[in-house]
Amino acid sequence: MHSSAKDINIVNVRITHKTARVPLIEAVAFRDMRSALKAIRSMDNVEECVLLQTCNRIELYIVSEKGEKVAEMAKDLLAKKAGAMAEEASKAIECSLNGDALRHILRLTSGLESMVIGEDQILNQVWDAYLEAESAKTAGIILKHLFMRAMSVGRRVRKETDINKGAVSVGSAAVELAESLLGKLDQKKVLVMGAGEMGTLVAKALARRCLKPIFIANRTYARAVKLAEELSGSAVKFDKLEEALVDADVVICSTAAPHYLLTKDLVAKLMKQRQNKNDLIMIDISNPRNVEKATQEVEKVKLYDIDDLQLIAEKNKRKRQRSMEKASKIIDEELILLNRDIKIQTVRDIVSFLFSRAEEIRQKELAKALKMLGDVDEREKKIIEDLTFILLKQTYAPIVENLRSAAKDDDKKLIEVAIKLFGMEPS
Repeated sequence: MHSSAKDINIVNVRITHKTARVPLIEAVAFRDMRSALKAIRSMDNVEECVLLQTCNRIELYIVSEKGEKVAEMAKDLLAKKAGAMAEEASKAIECSLNGDALRHILRLTSGLESMVIGEDQILNQVWDAYLEAESAKTAGIILKHLFMRAMSVGRRVRKETDINKGAVSVGSAAVELAESLLGKLDQKKVLVMGAGEMGTLVAKALARRCLKPIFIANRTYARAVKLAEELSGSAVKFDKLEEALVDADVVICSTAAPHYLLTKDLVAKLMKQRQNKNDLIMIDISNPRNVEKATQEVEKVKLYDIDDLQLIAEKNKRKRQRSMEKASKIIDEELILLNRDIKIQTVRDIVSFLFSRAEEIRQKELAKALKMLGDVDEREKKIIEDLTFILLKQTYAPIVENLRSAAKDDDKKLIEVAIKLFGMEPS
């Protein structure tokens, strides 16, 4: 409970595509999100936490009284996760506190921190991360308010700017990369491995170019069939993967498989059977990666990953410069309100305590009064109940407003005085 005037800090510690390449982000990644959340929540001075993990970012959001101390602990945790790359990870990890952390999450949900500026799927990813933390009981009232407001700001930015106009996703960037390498794709055979969220984005980006990709589900064939039917493509069963790969011009991998689906040995074997004389372009946007890096050593195989999408991302960023400026102005406006509301949340428990104790006294005294009055009909009883409730509400309303104002103004002295006056000090 935040029933004191102690500092409440919002901590954000992250490693992203801005400072780290794919292998490093993979090394830091958590395999079991629920276990990771509980482990982080159990760390000293951590009151709430959310873990956001996507193909190109790993971010921790933490509420703590000891902001800088917890930030160092979280940075150390991520660095140690990198194992042999711990030193490299330490240099790549970024940290933001309080106002900077709030600004970062608003920029994140607005699509300004994405590799492909304006992408929409980050909204779902951020909200899913919050729901996972809520389910694990590691997110409390502060992070609930923060994430709900961040989602609202992200939606407002998209509504009031053109930040997400057109094709904006890692999936569409992968298709643009293939086009930049091969020119038009309409005469090329394109395979999409994976029919999940990212695979769907890739497939839709291909469909917008009037192509007919082949979708291959790594888990459920029916899902591949459904997506293929929606986009006039065709599905291939996963056990027929090798047959489809033999003639492919481009393979875009985007499954959630935790291991390599295409190894150097397998691809080398397929290339010997290949009838297609063109190079095989492989673009792996999975995390963890689906294609073994050594595959690029196979003759006539060109392997690309998320890191290679940077040029496409830079081109997209230049196109959206005006929208980014509008989005930044919206974020500046919203940040003032968010800072205020987060501070107000710090006295929420005090306000709740005051009202619950007053209501307990009201109910007790009301019961005594009704007993003394004797035979009172329901109408009279309701009038008396309403009167006592209004008296309580009007008596405490200015006290609550003053507490909220004190929180907004960082007036910890006044809050401490209120705590003593109303007997809320720990026994």
